[in-house]
Amino acid sequence: MKKTMIAIALLSSIAMLTACGKANETGSTAATDAAETTVVMSDEETTEEDTTETQEEETTEEASETETETETEAGDTEEMNGAKSSDFVSIAGDWYIDGDPTLASIHIEPDGTFKTYYPGGILESAGTIRYEDEEIEGTVIHWYHLYNDNDGEYVMGFIDDGSEVKTDLYVGNGGEPHYQKFGEGGIADGGREPGEEFLGTWGCGRATLEIEQTGDGQFHALIHWGSSASSSVQWDYPLTYQDGKLVCDGKGTKTGIEFQSADADPDETVEYTDGSAEFIVQGAGIVWNDLTEHSGDEMVFMNEAPEA
Repeated sequence: MKKTMIAIALLSSIAMLTACGKANETGSTAATDAAETTVVMSDEETTEEDTTETQEEETTEEASETETETETEAGDTEEMNGAKSSDFVSIAGDWYIDGDPTLASIHIEPDGTFKTYYPGGILESAGTIRYEDEEIEGTVIHWYHLYNDNDGEYVMGFIDDGSEVKTDLYVGNGGEPHYQKFGEGGIADGGREPGEEFLGTWGCGRATLEIEQTGDGQFHALIHWGSSASSSVQWDYPLTYQDGKLVCDGKGTKTGIEFQSADADPDETVEYTDGSAEFIVQGAGIVWNDLTEHSGDEMVFMNEAPEA
């Protein structure tokens, strides 16, 4: 009996030991799993933090690049040839000595490029204006200096008087020659409406140009060019006033005219009806830019100044 009880006790102890062993193994496994889970979560948190920091850095870099680009674009817009764009707008236009369209002239674009003309509209030079400073006895003077693009030679200079709208330009310190603005807003325009400076009859060799106004901002040009006593060519353009020019966009007609006899009507042959051209005041004349066939290259139509 005692042996039996001892055996039962031993078996119970073994069973308990075995159960404890399994319990410890289970606890150890759970602890290990928990530790691994904690590590994984920590790694995930670290990854998320790293991603967030990377995104923030990229956003900061992009913002910085955008600001730099904006500053660059603003700088390009602000500065042209050493001046703000508005500085050249104030002198843009056509300028004649003493406001007389039969004398020498200067044409200035808002971007600071220019062309000078001899009397009669013959091109003298073309180049770029630079806005430059000169200090004289502690006073800074702002100059518009004109330079020839072909050789870089200095052409002439005007002092900036600081006004936003200019009607007079004086060359050098002595103020001679004196240029006055011609056209809209200028003293020499005589109260003209835009485009009125083109009106009238103009001639160049055997070619005659007639321009009339047909409506508000609308004009019509007719060029008659005699090639012989019996034949001629005629260009007919409906025109629109645009940025100081008269422009025909694809609606011009070219017609060949041939007289077979003095008693018969001429034969007319339409060569095209989709021509394009533009007319520009150059000095005291008008330039015809034939954009279809370049028939008017190097032609300047001359006439007395149109009446106001």
